[in-house]
Amino acid sequence: MIAISSAFKNAMIAIDIDGKTKFCQLDSNAKHAESLLPAIDKMLDEMGCKIGENNSYCVVTGPGSFTGLRIGIALIKGLVQGQQGEKKIYPITSFDLMAYSYIKNNIINDNFTCVINALSGLYFVCSYDKSGNKIGPEQMIEKEELDKLQGIKVGLKEENITNIQIEVTPNELLELALLKEKQGEFCSYKELCPLYIRKSQAEAALDNKK
Repeated sequence: MIAISSAFKNAMIAIDIDGKTKFCQLDSNAKHAESLLPAIDKMLDEMGCKIGENNSYCVVTGPGSFTGLRIGIALIKGLVQGQQGEKKIYPITSFDLMAYSYIKNNIINDNFTCVINALSGLYFVCSYDKSGNKIGPEQMIEKEELDKLQGIKVGLKEENITNIQIEVTPNELLELALLKEKQGEFCSYKELCPLYIRKSQAEAALDNKK
C-alpha cells in the first residue's frame, strides 16, 4: 500500500510493503508537484523495495486545496497506469481521515462535525456519529451557519478554526487506507476524481461570464 495526501498544507506519504513501513511528511513550503514522487522513490529505496512490488494505492480526494488534490490524484493515476497488473485504488475523503483521527485519539460520546476552511468566509463540513459513520452529506456553508451548528466541531490544528483541533498523521493515513482495503472499498483509475464540493475560481469566473 502506498497512501498519499496532498489535500492539506502538509503532504503525507505512508508506505506498507511486505511488512515494511515508512512514513513521510512534507511541509507546506515544499512544492508538492515536484517533491511527492521523489519522496516516494527515496522511501522505497530506503525500504529496499521496488514500486512494482506495491499492489494498492490510497489517496485523499478532498475537500482541500484545488491544486493539491489535482497533484495527488494525477500522481496516483500515473503510477497505476504506468505499471503492469491490476492495481487497486482506495479513495478516502479529508473528512473521513479527520474523523478517524479524532475517534482514535479521543473518548467519543456524541456526534461531531468535521470542519475545513474553504476560505472567503466559507467552510466545508461533514457530520459523523460517535462510531465514525457519516450521518450527513459533505457540504459548504457560511460562517453564520457554522456558528449555528449544534454539537462538537472538529477542525485541523493548522487552520485553527474550531475549539477542538486535531493533527492528522501519516500513520493514521496508512491505518485508514488499510482499513479501506480490508473493506474492499476501491475504485479504478478512471473512476478516481477529486471531491471539490464547490467550483474552482476558474469555473466560477466562467459561469459569471455566461
